[in-house]
Amino acid sequence: MKFIHTADWHLGNRMHDIDRTFEVKAFFEWLKGEIVLENAEALVVAGDIFDTVNPSTEAKTIFHDFLFSLLGTCCKNVVIVGGNHDSGMLLDSEKSLLSALNIFIVGSAANSKIEDMVFELKNSEGEARAVCAAVPFLRESELREFCDENSEDGTFCDKAYGNFYKKVYEEAEKVRAGRNIPLIATGHLYAADLEGRFENVKKEISGDDGRKMLDVVGKLGSVHAGIFPKEFDYVALGHIHYSTMVCKNNKIRYSGSPFVMGFDEANIARFVLSVNAEKNSTEVEKIEIPKTVEFRRLNGDFLTIRTELEKYLDKKTAVETFLELYYKKEAGINIYDQLEELINSLEEKNVYVVNLRVQESENSGDFFNETYDMEEMAALKPEKIFENLILAKSRIETEGKTADEVEKEKNEIVGTYLPFFMETFAEMENEPEK
Repeated sequence: MKFIHTADWHLGNRMHDIDRTFEVKAFFEWLKGEIVLENAEALVVAGDIFDTVNPSTEAKTIFHDFLFSLLGTCCKNVVIVGGNHDSGMLLDSEKSLLSALNIFIVGSAANSKIEDMVFELKNSEGEARAVCAAVPFLRESELREFCDENSEDGTFCDKAYGNFYKKVYEEAEKVRAGRNIPLIATGHLYAADLEGRFENVKKEISGDDGRKMLDVVGKLGSVHAGIFPKEFDYVALGHIHYSTMVCKNNKIRYSGSPFVMGFDEANIARFVLSVNAEKNSTEVEKIEIPKTVEFRRLNGDFLTIRTELEKYLDKKTAVETFLELYYKKEAGINIYDQLEELINSLEEKNVYVVNLRVQESENSGDFFNETYDMEEMAALKPEKIFENLILAKSRIETEGKTADEVEKEKNEIVGTYLPFFMETFAEMENEPEK
């Protein structure tokens, strides 16, 4: 059976208050076309349909319009499971209505028995083509009854998830009843041993904004590939926003999100997965999603960022472009004042700066913060402290100047005032103690 695996739509997301309606509708139009092109008999969406538990009316309308647009196509089955961002109750409230259209929803394990999560996927003639075990995001309270507290083997997550998927598999085998059709499972969780973005990294990882990257759902830790019975012919996962395999296993995959959810993800290619699953045989093809909106993070000092911004002045961009500036702070430069006019002029070129973040550095003049302990403060030379403080108070005009010219002006300011400071400092040092 051929189907499309996708996940983590996060409908209603407004990252930095960006209206993403055009981007979402363009993706759904493209996805419908790919389903027809691939002659896919099913669509599997592995959680985080919406960005919040209380999505807007517009987000729900776009969701329903897309589902109804698939009626009459080759796609005769749609499988939707809830993620940690979703309201399981909201999704399950539509279950009985949409099931009549072969749109199968499992929003929450709390509202479903295991036998309700397992069902056949059929073709247009009503013949069973696969058995699906639609497992949604499992909360700790839902997992606890499946964890053998007396067993010392494995973590809580491995034991609980392992027992849950074992019971789901047993139910799926009952439904398959010996027929030569594949078993497909879903999940919305964080699996260990991912390939790609954080491949086999054991140390703590930080993005280029200096913040630790975490993919773990809530308080639950990661789980290992062994929790999934090997008899499943494919496991469609959600939660991780980039496309990856688990433990190099071609049958256990994350599709990734079709949308950028943070500027640290801006350079990652987006995919849906075309899966051709037969009993004991699975082939997967990654299909890259075309960009209809551009996201980019610009890193560096003032002149680096200004140079990159000025490149957009040459011509209007083909698609809307949203930028985050990550500025490595320099003493004496107020980036807000210096770039305001340039940023405003870029909007005519379809380019929008939606976020500006400032990274403090030892040269920024901001010495008296939590990044310095007392020993580090004591090690700083007084002339260095004064140099950074005087530059922080100075407003250096950078418009139209080269890096060398800006550096020369800094040196002139320091050269003018530093001798007076050092003279005063020496007098204070030589004063007898009272």
